[in-house]
Amino acid sequence: MKCTQCKQEKLSKEFPPSTITERCQHISSNCLRCLITQLKDQNKTLRKCPECPAILTPQEFKALELAWDKAPFKIDVNSIGKIQPIIPDNGNTTTGEFHVVMLNGQKTTLLLEENKTIIALRSNIFKKLQVNQAKQKLIYNGEELQDTVERRPGTLADYKIGPGCHIQLIVVLYNITRAEALKSLVFDLHWGYPANGSQDYLDGSCLLYAGDTFWRKYDYASVYYPSFPHMKHSGDMMDNAKKEGHQRITAKLDQLPQEVTQLYFVLSSWKSPTIGHFKTPSFKLYDEAQPDKELCTYTIQQAANSQAVILCCVSRAGEGMWQVIQVGKFSAGNANDYDPIEISIGECALHG
Repeated sequence: MKCTQCKQEKLSKEFPPSTITERCQHISSNCLRCLITQLKDQNKTLRKCPECPAILTPQEFKALELAWDKAPFKIDVNSIGKIQPIIPDNGNTTTGEFHVVMLNGQKTTLLLEENKTIIALRSNIFKKLQVNQAKQKLIYNGEELQDTVERRPGTLADYKIGPGCHIQLIVVLYNITRAEALKSLVFDLHWGYPANGSQDYLDGSCLLYAGDTFWRKYDYASVYYPSFPHMKHSGDMMDNAKKEGHQRITAKLDQLPQEVTQLYFVLSSWKSPTIGHFKTPSFKLYDEAQPDKELCTYTIQQAANSQAVILCCVSRAGEGMWQVIQVGKFSAGNANDYDPIEISIGECALHG
């Protein structure tokens, strides 16, 4: 995510996980560092949210200060994916720490001396993160790391990966091949009203991209385009008696225009400040012909303190072939304001 104050790219964990005061109706787009700096410059008896008129209590300001003081993620995000110098050891090995960063901002630190080959790296990622080796797509400096280089085991040195470097880990949950002939992709979303019983909406949206360019969206308001009948959104299906809501998105992947390369599935809260206000939310992404075969699993409760979460991306991998990629990236924004969500999607850099 990009902080709107310092204009720097930051990990999602470097932002407040929820509204900075109960009176705010938005997630802060200022990183914790900038937020604390701005609040400290204000009158101590009347500290106000930099983005709305809400006033913070002294206790709320202290909680933010404590969150910043204890933050374990103070790293230089600008170094992610950039070449760093290799420090040689005896002429042919390197020592020191490097990092693996997931799309949701989670960072894992590993040792170079324990990960000389790409195969060893995949094995250690599995041990640390429980991500199956076959589902790992590793990117450094815009290049995918290969297990084999010139008919020998690929090494980190082949890609000039040294101390302090950051490798991006993309988790490919599922490959949809031409042989499977997936007819209709379905995104099914259910939720219960917030604890106060008032009607509210947990929106399921699908944002389509052509490379890195936004192409079209499907949500409660944009349910259908007559010029393209192969994708639909159900709109809101509300049961006020049971205090439950339901939305459904269907897409025929084999009918999508060739320029469409990604479909991002997003959850966002409409009126409530965070997703955690909804009771028992659940979703399912599956092939309509095989409803028992889930293509993406994500525990929505992980995003309880966020206004929105980018769940996953269905990305074109070749002629008639698609990959389901785990994202799980928190974001500000909702179905009434997609700008923060589009910024977060841009940070994923999954365009083809």
